[in-house]
Amino acid sequence: MTMEEALIENLVLGNDHKESLKKINQNLIQYGLTPNQSKVYLYLTKTGEKTASTISKSLNIPRTESYHLLNSLEQKGIIFSIFGKPTKFNSVPIQEALTIIIDNEKNRIADLELKKEKILTLWETIPKHVDESEKVDGNKFQILQGRNSILVKIERMVKISKKEVLVLGSDTNFIKFYHTEFVSLLKKTKSDLQVLTTYPKKGLFSLDGLPLSQIKKLDESNRHNFSFIIKDDDEVIFFINSGSAELMAIWTDSKSFVSTLKSLFKLIWRKSPFVLEKDNKLTENMSGDYKHRLREIEQEKVILDYLQQNLMVSKGEKNE
Repeated sequence: MTMEEALIENLVLGNDHKESLKKINQNLIQYGLTPNQSKVYLYLTKTGEKTASTISKSLNIPRTESYHLLNSLEQKGIIFSIFGKPTKFNSVPIQEALTIIIDNEKNRIADLELKKEKILTLWETIPKHVDESEKVDGNKFQILQGRNSILVKIERMVKISKKEVLVLGSDTNFIKFYHTEFVSLLKKTKSDLQVLTTYPKKGLFSLDGLPLSQIKKLDESNRHNFSFIIKDDDEVIFFINSGSAELMAIWTDSKSFVSTLKSLFKLIWRKSPFVLEKDNKLTENMSGDYKHRLREIEQEKVILDYLQQNLMVSKGEKNE
């Protein structure tokens, strides 16, 4: 490696810049780039036009792979080649590159929408071979991984809801959905919307835009380490604290779990103040039935925690 290439590598991958580049790289991956595609793009953006050989040496990527990466990035429209001997490559500005990637994704989705009816029509021509007697009614569980897959499930639940949508969780949990369609989806529901969450007096509120008349405060004693969204009496998404940076959740139509979480929600909702109320003092005197039901739900929460742990273990075993 020449002195110039070494200086370039220190500039791009030096300790002073590693953390920032790591965060940008993680975000670009969410835009559909592979880690090495992102690395090559960022390298060109910060250092200017370079040959494939220089890119390969500076980023420690095999030359054959570097040509493949450059070709794929050129096809995406975020880098371009400069003809000469040897050929050099450069990138479009990052602002323009992000717009190009987003527009490409929008076009891809629009194309899929157009093909949807054609696929469904073809599907109807294929005979079914399902034994109707084997269909399971209820008690289905599905692990959702990633913010997008969770949002798709929430959107479907909200759209088909007929009676109510119940949301419970700390504001710090829902802030992960900021800059998504999460709040917009909740606003569009024609069902009764009830939200139980922490409400910061100052700073960013993740559910900003929802009517405050539909939001009640979670007090300190009810800031459980879990969040969930219930649709009517038949579906719930239960968020998992997996320790991973990626969001995970469990969807189920199990009547017992939906009923348990709904009872918990209604119990807390009944004794919680609206965010608009000036007097936030909670009622301390509870009837014997109220206390008894609260103890029951605490026991049921143990079952929920057990389910969460075992589903995570099962998923880990499945991935191995």
